[in-house]
Amino acid sequence: MEKIIKEIIFTGKVLYAEGLVNSHAGNISVRQGSSIFITKTGAMLGYLTEEDIVKVPIYETSDMDRLASSELIVHRAIYQSTDYKAIIHAHPINAVALSFSLDREFTPIDNEGRLFLGTVPVIEVNNPSGSPELAKTLSSFFKTTEKNVVIVKKHGSFVAHNSLNYALKLTSDLEFCAKVYNLVNYGKSDN
Repeated sequence: MEKIIKEIIFTGKVLYAEGLVNSHAGNISVRQGSSIFITKTGAMLGYLTEEDIVKVPIYETSDMDRLASSELIVHRAIYQSTDYKAIIHAHPINAVALSFSLDREFTPIDNEGRLFLGTVPVIEVNNPSGSPELAKTLSSFFKTTEKNVVIVKKHGSFVAHNSLNYALKLTSDLEFCAKVYNLVNYGKSDN
């Protein structure tokens, strides 16, 4: 348990330092057995402490749900339908900005992006923040594809993987590739 909490805290610091989340946005979770360790709602990922992480069950609700991230419904649905062990939801600014002009997918133009990410699906839902619609859409997506990364149009990215560190890598890769794409195609960046 202590190792999981330390990994979540480290991941939050990196997400914030790289500008992949703003001060109180994004969330991180790790599965352990039939439980989820997840950041609290409104937690500052760059400054997480042990008290900012709660443990909730995967297959039922609990009193701790009210403290967990507002995206708990999405994390729980993904864990219920897959064997993944870690999920990161971030708001990488270049990837989010790019999603406004993409319909179905983002294909990186840099070599590393093509190698590590391949084509990244872009999914649009009516209510993209912590909704049953998003939970159903993403749990189905991760259950039926081998893709680990998805962009939710106008909202952010979700990465599901068996390694929290690799989910962090993919989140970082996505933003790097989106920034390269934006610089090449639009000649400027928000960062």
